[in-house]
Order: sequence, then C-alpha cells, then structure tokens
Amino acid sequence: MDQQVWANPGKSLTSESPSQPDAVLSKYRISRTLTVHAGAENEPEPIQYAPAGTICKIHNIYQTKPDRTGRCSWTKELPDYAASPAEDPESRQYTLSVRNAKCYDGSKSLEVHSIVVQSEPLKKFLANVLEGYSGITMTLDRLTFNRPFEPFVHRWEQFTKARLNENLDATTKAHVDLLYKVLEEELGRVIAHKNDLVRNGVMTHGLLYTIFEPGEVIFGVVDSRQRAFVFKTSFIDCRTKSFQIDSAYIDFDGDNVGFTGHAFAIPPYEGTAPITSLPVFPLKYHSNQATLRKELTSSLPSRISDTLSDDQLLVSAPFVRGYSLNSKRWLEFYLDCVKDIVWNSRAFDSLVLPPAQQDLKKPILAFTNARSKQLGAFHDVVQGKGRGIITLLSGPPGVGKTLTTESVAEALKVPLYVLSAGDLGKNAVGVEEKLKDVLSIVPKWGAVLLLDEADVFMETRNTADLARNELVSIFLRLLEYYEGIFFLTSNRAENIDPAFESWIHVSIRYPELDTASRRQIWAYADLDRLSGIPLNGRQVKNVVRTAYLLTGYEEEKLGYELIQNVLRLRGFGV
Repeated sequence: MDQQVWANPGKSLTSESPSQPDAVLSKYRISRTLTVHAGAENEPEPIQYAPAGTICKIHNIYQTKPDRTGRCSWTKELPDYAASPAEDPESRQYTLSVRNAKCYDGSKSLEVHSIVVQSEPLKKFLANVLEGYSGITMTLDRLTFNRPFEPFVHRWEQFTKARLNENLDATTKAHVDLLYKVLEEELGRVIAHKNDLVRNGVMTHGLLYTIFEPGEVIFGVVDSRQRAFVFKTSFIDCRTKSFQIDSAYIDFDGDNVGFTGHAFAIPPYEGTAPITSLPVFPLKYHSNQATLRKELTSSLPSRISDTLSDDQLLVSAPFVRGYSLNSKRWLEFYLDCVKDIVWNSRAFDSLVLPPAQQDLKKPILAFTNARSKQLGAFHDVVQGKGRGIITLLSGPPGVGKTLTTESVAEALKVPLYVLSAGDLGKNAVGVEEKLKDVLSIVPKWGAVLLLDEADVFMETRNTADLARNELVSIFLRLLEYYEGIFFLTSNRAENIDPAFESWIHVSIRYPELDTASRRQIWAYADLDRLSGIPLNGRQVKNVVRTAYLLTGYEEEKLGYELIQNVLRLRGFGV
C-alpha cells in the first residue's frame, strides 16, 4: 500500500497523517514521495549476466515484417511467417522441384517461377542439349533454371529433337517428358510467337531476348564501322526500359590478348521492327553473312592469322592504339586506315639556306645520324647525364629553323615530336610533369624532339622574375638527363642563359633570307620580281597555298597571276 511521507525540517520522518492537512502544509514542505510495496523484503536479487561473448552458443534474432514505411526491426521471438521450409529432404526425392508464383498478367493465377532439376539422368540428357551454353554448370547438385528460361528458348529445337531419340532409356525418357510437359506449357506460346516473328524478319522489343543466345556472334556499327562481337548477356534497364546488351571482343593491351567488354542498348519501341534494322543483332540474320565475315577479317594483318581461328579473327578489334603527334593524344587507329610511312628522302634538298650556310646541311645530317647510332656510347661521369644530342637553331621567324628539324627527321626516317611553350604552360609544376613525360617517351620511339620557340625556358635568369627563373632551372635540369635527339629553336639567341652553353652540341644562326634564297623558294614563279619582295619562307608558303585554293574557284592552273593577286591582297604592290 502507498503511504505519503512528509518531511519536517530538523525533525525525523513520520508515517502519521496530519489531522489538518491545510495547516500542516502551511508548516511543512513536501520533500519527496515514497512508494512502499507490500512484501518488498521478498524482492528477487538482480539478474547476474555472464561477461560479453563468453557463452559458446548461437543467439538468433529475427527480422520483423516491414512496416508501412518499409522499415524492419529485430526480435527474439520466432515470427509467424517463419514457417517450415518447403524444400527439404522429402522434396529432394522428386525429379523436378517446380516453384510457382502468382501471375500478374491476368492470363492465369500461377506461373512457374523457377525449376530445380534433381534427376541425374535428366542432367546428363540436358548436358548434351545445352552443351557450350554460357552460365550453366551441369554438375551442380541442384540445377536451377529461372524464368524466362532462356536456355530452353534458345535450344528448344535441340531439346525437342533429343527428346524423341529412341535410344533413351525408360527412366531418362520419363524424366525428360516430365520436364517437357512443364516447359511446353510455360514456353509454347512464346516460342511459337518468336518463330512467327523470325519468319517475317521482325521482332518485338519484349521478345528480343529470344534471339540473342550467349556465345553467338552479333553484328553492330560502332564509330560508323561494321563490327562483330560475342554476345554475353542481356537485361532490361529499369529506368530507360532499354534492352541492354553486354558483349565482348578480342583486344590486345600491349602485353596480353583477351576479351574486353562493349555495351549496346536497344531503346524501347512499339510493335515490331525489322531485325536487321536494330542497332545490334545476331550475325546469322544478316542477308550477306558470308560476305560480311570476309570483309570484317580482310583488314586484319595476315601475321596474326596463324594464332587466331577464323571465329576469333571475326571478333577481334579492328584497330591499333597509337600516339598522334599532331593532337598529342593516344588514339585508336582503324587498321584499314593505317599505312606505311612514305618518307621524303629529298626533304633536305628543299631546305633553303643562305649561300654561306648551304654547306652546313650535310654536316648537320651527318652529325645527327652518327650520334643517333651512338647514343649512350659517351656520357657524363654521373650516371644518366649527357646522353642526348642538343642542337640550337636561332634566327628570325620563317628562315628555315623548323624545316631543318623536319628534314632531319625525314632523312633519319624517325618521328618528329614538336613541342611548343604553349603545350607546356607556365605553371612550374605542370611544366615539369609534362616535360618529364615527353622527355621520357620520345627517346623510346627513337624520335627527334623539337621545342619550338624555346626562349621562355632558356632566357638569362634575373632576380626580378622568380617564376620564370624556376622554369629555366627546371628545363635545364631535365635537359641534362635527356637521352635523345633534341632541337631547340630560338628567336633571341643573344638572351640565352649561359648555363645552357655547356649542354648544346651544335648551334646554328640563321640570318634573314636574301634575294637568292627567296628566288630559290619561289622556284617556278616569276623569280626576279617575286624574289625582291621581303618575305620569309613561311610567308612564301602561305602565299602559294592561298593561291592554290583560288585555283578551285577560278578554275585555272596555279601561276604567276594568281600569286600576284594574293600578294596584292597582302599589301604588296607587284
């Protein structure tokens, strides 16, 4: 029973009730309320729990059903839905375990969700029917096929034909007929509809899966190129409703040959569509399959035909990876567009230098060619330093500095990697990273490297421009360890930092073109008049190129009159 206990300041507690509550309340204040239970002296001792994790048993807790928000909690009590499992030793006695689920399309109340094959004779039978079908392992104890049963859709003809084999024993025959009865009821209409569509050369979006069998060759167009792939699997994208296809083709990464993936998507469409109009479709439906096979393999190099089968060649990548010296990017080059390089053996003959320096052409080429063959034969005491060949070409624009480098590369029959200050930027960290990459990869190709207008990296350092000083220091340090043929062009050789002089093997100064040089550049035009116009080599080339473009509009041959018109447009009175 409950009793109120009143506290009087300075006095002990009492259990007596006041005779006049209002008077008592005026003299006393309530301190607290205590609840006294009958038999409190018999309360059980607190439960003593074992230390965490010390009891060697499994403690099961169970997830509850989701509430309206989809959230679940955990309970110690076995929930109502946890009934005895339907698949137990008793169910494993049967040839097939057919799982049925509610059908929501209105055609019937139940549909087959999946089929578990438990009969060993039936597994052996299916091993022959589904031989080579991707994703199926016949040796599993419980072989499961899920709706929509693609393996049987794709191999239905083989399945029905093998079922009629007279050599089947009675047990196998009975088990096969049992499976056939289930599948025919589930797939009969689908397969009949699919066959009707194929006979008419069309297909619905919902039945696309029926014509794509794993492992088959499919045909598609990628980058406007006809390609062949191996079909792997498919699924419907829940968001776009597109029929997504995962395929593969044979590729080479520089070290290994193997399959790499490629994805296709067929957007949803209403009704039927011609199979061959789809973005990708099985190659067997192509009207000129044999011709297409030949076309797809003809562009591949003959040297790999001994290592790959015809089917492997068909699905091999029709491109190689390479580096574009123009765009400075790694790209994929289609094999039918890759040709052997035609080197210009007369490039040096077209190089025009003033008479006093004409004799330098042969020494430049001879020196570069000789040193390219002896790279590393003589080098600095410090490992890795002094292995390169550094040539400085200086002079005003358009006098032949860049053409000299191009001519050397053509004569040596090696690539020319042209780098400009704009390619490197101005940030010290970025410049160093980009320059390291270039200086590392160019020697591996045996290429000639040209840094055009290198003045920003070579000018004399001063205390007023610390940022540029850092660029010069970075360039000088990396230059010391370069191991290839390196040409530098400069418009202001007099401003080059003295530290570079010890690393430059050859330095050539190009003066302005004189009349004789310009006459030689103009070649077949009205030489005397044109050679008197103060143009450099690049300007001459631009004038001739512009005149050539006018030949298409004027419908006449390139001649002096067209060149004269272009010069007048540029402000030269001729």
